[in-house]
Amino acid sequence: MMESKLAQGHAGAAPSLEGGAFVPGLARRLIGCVTILVRAGVVLALAAVLILTVLQVLDRHFFRSGGLAFDQYARVGLVWLTFLGIAIGFRDRANIRIDLLDRFVPAGLLTILRLVLDLVVLAVALLLLWAGWPLLEIGAFQALMDTPLTYEVMYGALLAGLVLLCLFLVLRLADALTGGRFRLDTKVTHHDHP
Repeated sequence: MMESKLAQGHAGAAPSLEGGAFVPGLARRLIGCVTILVRAGVVLALAAVLILTVLQVLDRHFFRSGGLAFDQYARVGLVWLTFLGIAIGFRDRANIRIDLLDRFVPAGLLTILRLVLDLVVLAVALLLLWAGWPLLEIGAFQALMDTPLTYEVMYGALLAGLVLLCLFLVLRLADALTGGRFRLDTKVTHHDHP
């Protein structure tokens, strides 16, 4: 009798944090926002590299000002494009890998191999993140030629990309371990690969 009263009392209640309905929905929205921001960062970095490269060619052949370091700024954009692109590539399962053995391995073993590969990539990313953190301090004292920037902005791209890569891999692993119940990872199709 008491259990039915408790059940009736909770039937019309809003989803709670303990019930699991609210948190995964909120988490999916936050992950979606992060994914959109990373994609926007990739697009902006690509546009910056393209525009700065064209401006460099125009400056070199027509204006000959020599005072603007278009190539240095394009390099910064290219580094950010690379590391953000690696992270979003893993998020979208668009990273390049050799799948020669996938046709010969049973589906159960293939799932395990995918998890192991994700764990190895995560371990390497965490190692690079740990070893790369002191680079920010070193880069703060190294000027990027002909710009007001330091190499801190370059090493920051490495660390930002690695943090995002770790986040996306943790989400993938959490999704795999929960059987996809919370839908934190991108959908897997037969063309996808880990």
